[in-house]
Amino acid sequence: MRSLQYLLLVLLIAIGLVASAPPRHRRQIDLTLSAEHDDKDDETELALEAIAGLWSSPDSRTKIDGSAKVVHRSHGGIQSGSDQDWRIGLRVVFD
Repeated sequence: MRSLQYLLLVLLIAIGLVASAPPRHRRQIDLTLSAEHDDKDDETELALEAIAGLWSSPDSRTKIDGSAKVVHRSHGGIQSGSDQDWRIGLRVVFD
C-alpha cells in the first residue's frame, strides 16, 4: 500500500512538471531520397537530404533553416569503388 502511495506521488509530480514545461514547437522536416544510375559510365548515385525550419521570429519575418545532405556514389567498370559527400547548410532569411 505504501509503494502505491509513492507511485501516485511520483505520478502527480511528473504530471505537474509536464504541465509546467514550456510549450513545444512544431517542426517540419522535409526528407528527399533520390537515386540515379548512368549506364554509360556504370555509376550509381544515392542522395538523402533533410531540410528543417530551425527558428522563426515571432512576426515570421526572419527565419533560420538548416539542411543536411549525404550523397553516395558507386563506380563500376574499370575504376570500381565508391565515395561519399556530406554537406551541412544553414540559411538565414530576412523579409
